[in-house]
Amino acid sequence: MKQAKITIIGAGVSGLYAAWRLLEAGHDSASLTVLEATDRIGGRLWSLRMQPDSTLPAELGGMFFNDRQPLVYGLCSRALDLPKEPVAPEPDFAWLRATRFRIAEFADPKKQPYNLAPDEQGLSYYQLLDLACTRIAPDIKKLWPNDPDGSREQTLDYLKQHEFDGRPLWRWGFWNLLSRVISNEAWLALRGMISSNALLSNWNGFDAMVAVVVEQSGQWFRLTHGYQHLPERLAEVLEQAGVAVLKGHVVERVERDGKGLRLMVDSKEGTSAVGTDRLVLAVPKLALSALVDASPDLRQGGLTTTMDSVDSVPNCKIFLTFDKPWWRDVPDGPGRIGRGSYGVSHTDLPMRQCYYLGVDKGSGQALMLASYPDTDAVSFWRALTPDSGRGAELASDLSPVALTEIRRELSEMHGVDVPQPTAGRFIDWTHWPYGGGWHNWLPGWKSWEVTESMCAPITGLPVHLCGETYSTAQGWVEGALQTTEDMLQRCFHLSAPDWLNS
Repeated sequence: MKQAKITIIGAGVSGLYAAWRLLEAGHDSASLTVLEATDRIGGRLWSLRMQPDSTLPAELGGMFFNDRQPLVYGLCSRALDLPKEPVAPEPDFAWLRATRFRIAEFADPKKQPYNLAPDEQGLSYYQLLDLACTRIAPDIKKLWPNDPDGSREQTLDYLKQHEFDGRPLWRWGFWNLLSRVISNEAWLALRGMISSNALLSNWNGFDAMVAVVVEQSGQWFRLTHGYQHLPERLAEVLEQAGVAVLKGHVVERVERDGKGLRLMVDSKEGTSAVGTDRLVLAVPKLALSALVDASPDLRQGGLTTTMDSVDSVPNCKIFLTFDKPWWRDVPDGPGRIGRGSYGVSHTDLPMRQCYYLGVDKGSGQALMLASYPDTDAVSFWRALTPDSGRGAELASDLSPVALTEIRRELSEMHGVDVPQPTAGRFIDWTHWPYGGGWHNWLPGWKSWEVTESMCAPITGLPVHLCGETYSTAQGWVEGALQTTEDMLQRCFHLSAPDWLNS
């Protein structure tokens, strides 16, 4: 039986970061093994070039990070020195309830189609969301990031302790809270303007407030060569040092073996047993649940209960390329997308939102994220795949029927006949092993306590969990790195890296 000292399951950003940090801290490369179930590294960071000569990548997964996310910003900017570019969204227009209006016109009751309460009118949608958050937690206006002299930790402590109507925020669902402080029309308006059902759904009230108030601040950046450049660079360093990063290796079962563990691993060579002293699970909930179900020794210490503290959030994307950026010619449309920015428009059609990403300098093609839905809207597009959603293909070319539908919706939304795309790509993150584009905490859980427990969730068993799934910054690479860094410092006794906050 092959033997390793530390085996990491998952070659997404958290698993590769864990291996890289251990290597940098002096662990022998021969003692580290990374096992990846799929045929690629990067997890939910996937940068696709739509044409062979493209230089502007289609980000099928994560897209941006900001300078108030210290781990990912420091890792990309200082530790790895990856080329990056500042980006800024330029909200354009909305097509909601068959009414087209500029985002900036939302404050005008005559322009937007929602019957808002008198005290909700005359506000931008940002101000309306801010009004809701302030009514839920009144002192939030006095704290960071509104108060630059404050700190993120002070804001988090306040939200952890704050009660709404005698009940702590973490016991509430966010939709429950919003229903108490704004009208249903306002909730529907915000859902349409943000184009995310998930953000305003009934997930954990504390974590939702953190996502809305804390996580959206800072200067945004994209990696010039795509976000996948981050895990690729980590893997490159590991492999050059002799660390085994093995794709197509599926861990089917984990068993206790003395003081260590035995892994049953399937690959193209067949099934083999691998022994390891310690195991790091850097996987999303869907893959984790399957492994725990198949491994009686992992169903201990309350792990099966705490695993269900989060839900996977369905998410898909459709990318299109065109011979030219037709949106420049749309009356009152987004116009020319300048360097360092991208346009975005919102709708209640199944496509939900579209990003005008600009013209690729390499191919000359115009790139658009034509649909970016979550939750129930994903099922609309899944049924338009060639197999009507019955298969398990993560990414595929856009089917003719889906292409017809997305052109129809884009044309309705923009009020023009949208030209035929030159290429289309569809990705559905609900497929194995991901289960969704990100995860959300459920009401009734203190996420910060669950996150801490996942470092070593089973007493007496050398198993550790990390990644975005059980982080307190779900949906962000920063969250994946936070849990991984915490695990490395607490369970592997590594010191904080020099580049962090330097």
